[in-house]
Amino acid sequence: MKRTISNFSDVDLVLRPYVPLIKQLTGKDTVLDRIKPLMAYLGNPENKLKTIHIAGTSGKTSTAYYLSSLLVLAGQKVGLTVSPHIDKISERTQVNGKPLSEKVFCERLAEFLKIVEKSSIKPSYFELIYAFSIWVFAEFHVDYAVIETGLGGLYDATNVVDREDKVCVLTDIGFDHMNILGHSITEIAAQKVGIVHKNNSLLMFSQHNEIMKVINNWVNNHQASLNLTSQNEEQKVYGQAESFKSLPDFQKRNWLLAFFTYRFVAKRDGLKDLTLSELTISQKTVIPARMDISKVGDHLVTMDGAHNYQKMLAFISSYKQMFPDTKPAVLLSFKSDKAYVETLPFIKEIADSIIVTTFESSQDLPITSCPPEDIYFALKKIGIENVSIEPDNTKAYEKLLKLKSKQLIITGSFYLIAQIREKFKHD
Repeated sequence: MKRTISNFSDVDLVLRPYVPLIKQLTGKDTVLDRIKPLMAYLGNPENKLKTIHIAGTSGKTSTAYYLSSLLVLAGQKVGLTVSPHIDKISERTQVNGKPLSEKVFCERLAEFLKIVEKSSIKPSYFELIYAFSIWVFAEFHVDYAVIETGLGGLYDATNVVDREDKVCVLTDIGFDHMNILGHSITEIAAQKVGIVHKNNSLLMFSQHNEIMKVINNWVNNHQASLNLTSQNEEQKVYGQAESFKSLPDFQKRNWLLAFFTYRFVAKRDGLKDLTLSELTISQKTVIPARMDISKVGDHLVTMDGAHNYQKMLAFISSYKQMFPDTKPAVLLSFKSDKAYVETLPFIKEIADSIIVTTFESSQDLPITSCPPEDIYFALKKIGIENVSIEPDNTKAYEKLLKLKSKQLIITGSFYLIAQIREKFKHD
């Protein structure tokens, strides 16, 4: 193993042995048997932190970013850990809304790995970086740790936090990772609500009756409290500030859930009421690869990792709201385990042309894209004619920029977006 850690390239080399050799997680691998001993070896730093734990199918990352911003604006020191990362691995370890600097991240990781290597525990990549983030937050004495689950909830590595004062947040629940979480909405809901432990507080928007039945049963069985609201109710509380209108529709929902959570925590812990100006600042929080818009030459490029039905519906609806009557060209790829077919009709609604490409990544575990030919024929089957394949995503992006469409979209996978952003710097 490379011992010198001076930059993010070194980090990548050092962490490669922690990337699982398996191509795809299965139920038996999604357990807490590795992370619990590791956290105990570290002195259980998770027990030193006030934690807000976020699970759900859609909106987790955005809600986490917004909540972190609101807490920072209230004068709190806040740790934030999310996944996957888009531009750099330090996005998984943020303090006060900023990823650790390359220097600090490398120094702390080198120190952390020495501790881990003295144990006999062999964590996965995700488990290692999550444990590292929690360890850093404890070392930095943050007031709150905002934690996004990696996958599911009940057996997710982040679910080692079981303090009774933990605040849990559930975003919208839908179908994703069905090979691991279950093939029914009730099975998936049971996994997501598994982050709730004894006496925890759970906050969420009301959802479908079959989901709420699972939620209520779990909460009652764990002597937890359920705090329900709706987007309409939260909109009434917040009002009709002009700045709010500029948010995409799906981000309005995520921000309102974060604001609902902030008010709960503020009332419980005696935090200040935020001013309208401070709330407006939080709404401007930049969330990588979520309706992420940049100017590239004379093109406007929108990047959004919409990889399932819910996310694509939300993205395309918001895109049409922001850019009505436009026909963008689309660069598209999906992770190999995604049920992508149901997302394609949404793309058909707006796309002038589509380029299908591929990617490979090793965040958390080896990841490959769906064969482009499969996506190509699925697009053709629903009547989209202007489709082409360019397997090399560098060439595909360059081809995209040469098209006549001034509005461009890159979507389908965060991993595709991460690779494009790594290779090309945007203005």
